[in-house]
Amino acid sequence: MARFIVLEMTDAATVEAAAAELDAEVRHVAGADDAAQAVLAAVRGACIVVITTAPREVVDELCDDLGRLGTVDHRIGPVHGPTLSPEERALLARLLAGATLGDAARALHISRRTADRRLAAARATLAAGSTPEALRRAAELGIHPVE
Repeated sequence: MARFIVLEMTDAATVEAAAAELDAEVRHVAGADDAAQAVLAAVRGACIVVITTAPREVVDELCDDLGRLGTVDHRIGPVHGPTLSPEERALLARLLAGATLGDAARALHISRRTADRRLAAARATLAAGSTPEALRRAAELGIHPVE
C-alpha cells in the first residue's frame, strides 16, 4: 500500500527525515493546482512527502484524496508565535480584504460589539498597538484576505 506524508509548519530537517523514511519524492503544495499535481503523482504510484502552506480546505481535500490511494501520515509541526481563534482569523481576513468593521460583522453574522471585542482580542494576541499593525502581523502569519 502506498504511503504519503503531509507536512505543515515544519523545518528542513523534518522534511529530509520524512523523505528518507519513505524514499519519497518531495512536493511543495501552495494551492489547489499544486495539490492536484501531488495527487496525480500519487495515482502514478509515487510515494510522496508533501510540504504544504496551502489554505486549510486545500490541505483537508488533499489528505482525503491521498487517503483513498494509501496511508496518509499528516504531521503538523510546532506552531511558533501567537495563536488566533478561528473567529478572530475570520474577522481579520475580512478586514484585510478592505471591509469596514461593521461590514465584516454583518458578513460574519455577529454584532458590531462582538466584532469590536474580537478585534481587541486579536490585537492583544498579536501584541499590536493598533488595528493596522494587527492586520500587518495577521498577514505575516498567513491569514489571507476574504471578501
